[in-house]
Formats: sequence, structure tokens, C-alpha cells
Amino acid sequence: MKAKTVATVLKGSYYILKMSGSLLSAWLTLGWRVGRARRSFENQLVQGGMTKEDARQISEVYSELKDQMMSTVKGAISNARKSSGNSHFSLNNAASA
Repeated sequence: MKAKTVATVLKGSYYILKMSGSLLSAWLTLGWRVGRARRSFENQLVQGGMTKEDARQISEVYSELKDQMMSTVKGAISNARKSSGNSHFSLNNAASA
């Protein structure tokens, strides 16, 4: 039975690390692509005759949207962790009753 527990913990750790790597990769890629899109958008606006300062202010929307997306993902992960912890707690209480 102890070998099964160790195998389960190792398997769970593997999947957590794999998911963490994927999330980190997505976060880095998103930040890089948003930066590129923002610079490109600013250049297009400047080429169209807008001042650099105005173009920069308008392009800030890209960064704000990225920040909102990341906070949504962080909130979903946080809520999932809280709900899994609460369900585990309630199952233990129900089993002991």
C-alpha cells in the first residue's frame, strides 16, 4: 500500500510540474506577443500621423487586457485550490461522522 501512495504522489507531482511549466510558458509567450503587438500598433498609429505619446496611451489597452487575462487565470487557479481544499476537508469530516 505504501508503494501505491508513493507512486500516486510522484505521479501527481509530475502532472503539477508539467502544468506549471505550461502555464509559465503561456505567461511568457503572452507577454512577449503583447509587447510586439503593442509596438506594432504604436508604429502604425505614428505612421498614420498620430503623436507618439497619443499612440502609446492608446496601445496601453493591450497591456491592460493582458493583465486582466492573467488576473482571471490566477483567480481561477486560486478558486480551484480553495474549493479542492474545502471539498477534501468536508469529505474528511463526513467520513469521521
